[in-house]
Amino acid sequence: MTKVLVVDDEPFLKEMLYDIFSMAGYDVITAENGKEGLDKIYGENPDFVILDCSMPVMDGFEVLSIIRKEARFVNLPVIMLTALAGDAEQIKGLSLGVDDYITKPFKSSVLLTKVKNILERKKQSLDVNPLTSLPGNISIQKYVESKIKDKADFSILYFDLSNFKSFNDKYGFFAGDLVIKFTAGVLDKAVREVPGNKFVGHIGGDDFVVISEIEYGIKIAETVISLFDSGIKAFYNKEDIEKGYIVSLDRNDNIQKFPIMGISISIIATNIADIVDFADVAQRASELKKIAKKNSKSSYVFERRKYGR
Repeated sequence: MTKVLVVDDEPFLKEMLYDIFSMAGYDVITAENGKEGLDKIYGENPDFVILDCSMPVMDGFEVLSIIRKEARFVNLPVIMLTALAGDAEQIKGLSLGVDDYITKPFKSSVLLTKVKNILERKKQSLDVNPLTSLPGNISIQKYVESKIKDKADFSILYFDLSNFKSFNDKYGFFAGDLVIKFTAGVLDKAVREVPGNKFVGHIGGDDFVVISEIEYGIKIAETVISLFDSGIKAFYNKEDIEKGYIVSLDRNDNIQKFPIMGISISIIATNIADIVDFADVAQRASELKKIAKKNSKSSYVFERRKYGR
């Protein structure tokens, strides 16, 4: 249950806010001044804070200034309550990192909508991969499960780079990051070339996922391979390109020759695989990934076995 902390020195308003959030299904805790509110932020770890601007002992701006300087609270959602309609107070709060304002008196429906929207935006922003700005695991799972729930047919493509580790070891993490960003760009371009609903996600590292309408799965895979293979050599030096491989250590610290990177793709389509839940998808993708990666060159493997529970 989402925990909301209400910090306000007016007993009537504090009680009213308690009732509003409790009736909406939130777990509510309260504080009557900024100092007590700060103590409860540290001790109770709320998911959201309703913070009055003007309070005794410590006002809302002081509280906000303190928590925004701490890493664990930098993304804590905060709405400030104000009785003033002027710009100066709101600008002060915005400069300190407040998420939104609400002016007294207010409608409970407006407040609850603001809280709901901010919580959703925060959740999505925290799930975005910082390198590629693509949605992460939480968003991927949510999207897949919504498609399953709606009984919509779709293709899900899992992407993994072959020989990425050896490239990273030789050329360094910065070069590796450039390859990851390049791959994200390739996927984005490929999905834009087909119609319908598409979703691109970044699982982490060199693992990506694309979800599309069922008839476009193979088309996307073929486009990705073409774009990836035509661009990946730009990240290697001339000598390695001419040889067609790099020399690096494998996972057992043995010297090996590793070919130029390729992209391995596993494709699962709901008209073939009787998908029950996200765990089914992840398991089958893992099995296909092992098959796809046996080929060091770019390739895709298409799921042809029915499964389910």
